[in-house]
Amino acid sequence: MNAVIYARYSSHRQGEQSIEGQLAEAKKYAETHCLTIIHEYIDRAQTGRNDNREQFQLMLADAAKRAFDALIVWKTDRIGRNKEEIALNKYRLKKNGVKIHYIAEMIPDTPEGIILEAVIEGMAACYSEQLSQNIRRGQRASAAKAQSTGGNRPLGYKTGPDKRFIIDPETAPTVKLVYDLYARGQTMTQIIRTLNAKGLRTLRGRPFTNNSLRTLLKNEKYIGVYIYKDEIRIEDAIPSIVEPEAFYKVQEMLKYNQKAAAHKNSKADYLLTEKLLCGKCGQMMVGVSGTSKTGTRHHYYYCTEQRKKRCCKKPVRREWIEGLVLEYVVALVQNEDLLDFIAENTYQYYLAQNTDTSYTESLQKALEETEKATANLIWAMEAGIFNEATKNRMNELDEQKEELKAALSAARLREDLGLKKEHILYFLHRFAEMDCTDEACRKQLIKTFVNSVFVYDDKVVLTFNYSGDDRTITLHEIDAGLQQGVRLPRALCHHEKACNHNGYRLFSCPLTLYALVTL
Repeated sequence: MNAVIYARYSSHRQGEQSIEGQLAEAKKYAETHCLTIIHEYIDRAQTGRNDNREQFQLMLADAAKRAFDALIVWKTDRIGRNKEEIALNKYRLKKNGVKIHYIAEMIPDTPEGIILEAVIEGMAACYSEQLSQNIRRGQRASAAKAQSTGGNRPLGYKTGPDKRFIIDPETAPTVKLVYDLYARGQTMTQIIRTLNAKGLRTLRGRPFTNNSLRTLLKNEKYIGVYIYKDEIRIEDAIPSIVEPEAFYKVQEMLKYNQKAAAHKNSKADYLLTEKLLCGKCGQMMVGVSGTSKTGTRHHYYYCTEQRKKRCCKKPVRREWIEGLVLEYVVALVQNEDLLDFIAENTYQYYLAQNTDTSYTESLQKALEETEKATANLIWAMEAGIFNEATKNRMNELDEQKEELKAALSAARLREDLGLKKEHILYFLHRFAEMDCTDEACRKQLIKTFVNSVFVYDDKVVLTFNYSGDDRTITLHEIDAGLQQGVRLPRALCHHEKACNHNGYRLFSCPLTLYALVTL
């Protein structure tokens, strides 16, 4: 398989050694797994808290072109520490046929691996939040002095030597022009056309758009008000560019001119996308919508083969099928015995696969090499070789040594703490406490636990990520499983209830865990 490497380090106490270590381990991993590396994507000094990284986006674009088959990364947090973005990016890669290989986190290609991966993603998000607390503390200290915090400087200002805002004589006239034109009654479109025709640009050097213009028109900094999030507000802390009378007149005009956004054609979110399959032909069912004579919009799932006249399965209402699936998923995660069983199996996978200490060893080796280089440089200086170059090199080695020591301490701490069965149980118990009316919670429940849902005319078969592999179960395997399945012991069955259905059975076979719902 053709593979690419994606490597990243943040600007926080990390350096080029981190990239070199990731690349070296990735090449070693590729060699042992019969992967051919055809390209390397590297983002230097880029945070993992969002995916707006040049090389990362280039990698996603190349994946969409089917340029490679596999992606090798150090850990889940190389993709990002924001769960929503991680899920979206992983979906995009999977959609384009790209398999992700983690070097330092041996995640099995099984349903237990899905749960383990979700736990690791949660721990990465927690680690990221702890890491960013120190940065936010420093930003709050700067904000208390009305200083720039890095991302809050608007067009029209520069940052002075003391990190305070000062008026930029080159761009401040653009701000005044915008306020003047809007106060005189010009529309946003007219102002944008005027600014771009004059070659005037935003702070990032881009042409003006509706969003950038609206942000500029609502920024209180232009009347001297310093604002940091919702925590700090200081009047007269910045030299003003716009007169208060003009600013407040514009605010009233904005409110008057703003139109309510139309929601009639808003796109519905289909929770069972790629998981709902037809019980007649086994093909995927996709979300569609239609408007009735009364103007009400209805949402359905329908079989993709129906359009080609190859299947006669009737569409099913989205609200009904999603509600039914969630009902049984919630019942599943509320069973203590079953959760303990899942946690134990997941933990055993973790113990078997995550005993690798190569990352810590590579950091230790890099530290030893840095200390050796420092010793050689000291020897040269003692021999009388001392100039600006040796001084700069010594400073560089000292910085590298501190970065490596910090990274090594963090790596050893993570090894010492490790992942415990209690962590997985805590993670699983959180599902039982979720508010199923919340859209994000519903998505997470289905993503983590549901493998596939087959809809027949007289029954619905739910398969859960429980054991076996994580590929979607086929219709043939479902029909075979219904014949050979074994009813689970009562201790591992959630409480039986009729609800709005005639009943159900919960049983397992070598492939998966089934819930058979009779309609």
